Amino acid sequence: MRALVIAPLASAARDGGRVTIPPGSILSGSVTGAGKERFGGKRHWIALQLDSIAIPIDDAASDTIRAAISVRIASVDDTREDVDSAGRIVGPPIPSMVRSKRDWAVLILGVFHPVGAIILAATLEGEMAERHRAVSLNSGTELTAVITSGARLSAWSRWMPPPPIAGGVNPDSLALAAPLRTLLREGGAPSDVVTLALIGSAAQVSAAFAAAGWTRAVPLTLRSDFVTFVKAAKGKGYAAQPVSQLVLDGRPPDVVYEKVADTFAKRHHLRMWRWPSADAADDSSTVWLVAATHDIGVMFSMQRRSFTHRVDSRIDDERDKVVSDLVAANAVAALTYAPRTAPATGATVNGAKVPAVTDWRMAVLVLK
Repeated sequence: MRALVIAPLASAARDGGRVTIPPGSILSGSVTGAGKERFGGKRHWIALQLDSIAIPIDDAASDTIRAAISVRIASVDDTREDVDSAGRIVGPPIPSMVRSKRDWAVLILGVFHPVGAIILAATLEGEMAERHRAVSLNSGTELTAVITSGARLSAWSRWMPPPPIAGGVNPDSLALAAPLRTLLREGGAPSDVVTLALIGSAAQVSAAFAAAGWTRAVPLTLRSDFVTFVKAAKGKGYAAQPVSQLVLDGRPPDVVYEKVADTFAKRHHLRMWRWPSADAADDSSTVWLVAATHDIGVMFSMQRRSFTHRVDSRIDDERDKVVSDLVAANAVAALTYAPRTAPATGATVNGAKVPAVTDWRMAVLVLK
């Protein structure tokens, strides 16, 4: 098996913080075992061993550094699978006859929202039953790995991150002038924080996200909602599933992108607005404001009176994930992190229940 490195790995600050494993490096290894637990949840499992790495360099004499390496899989991103204490990738346990907290929540919800409870119960049960069958690691599945022993490199990679923005749009001025948060369409309550700005034409945006493996979401309609339900009930992912509509300056997003694997409950997604208006010229200097969040589960929103996704409160992680994806796709010409003015009340996620964790910086990217 082969795995493409997306985010750069740098040495410790005391060693200069130099990037040792750049995006585009290839980890190679093999499947060392697979099976099914005999007891407990009887989960299916698969064990992987990544033991070599190929690092691209800019050198006419040798364009690749190859080395032995020891890597442990720490987590599997946005999939129905997980990683156990032995480092194996495992599927969910077989559904239990004993009702879980999730089941009781659905039953209680049924008292107040019967139709919604039926849909949610069918979706979750279908996904649990289907996803128990086998471990699925399709192309594009993202992993987080930990190096367990050092690798001796014969040379340094010459990879450098995109340079700071110089000329054109001023990142600091843009970060100060741009709206801080999106709003819910109904009621106008504050919602996702605007954490990125892209500078480039619509064609550049489309090419960049296509190269980075992101998919455009379909519009939110009864048909797309039904397709999402059917896919989820079958335990499948839906790469183009719709997202709820938020507004910025009273406007719905111009473009929505997402990354979805084999579960409807988790996904990376972002909403994008041409700024300062929808009529802004479409050229290489066009500004797009982006609110990106990482869905990690399902919840019932009292604000929206419907089901919605629960998002990771560490919103900077999703900002940096988008940056890493675009940089790895060689789509970024320049990059600057610009400070924003934090509101006195801070920011929250998940229906204002959880404080957002952020350094209040905006990533400003100039696309190639």
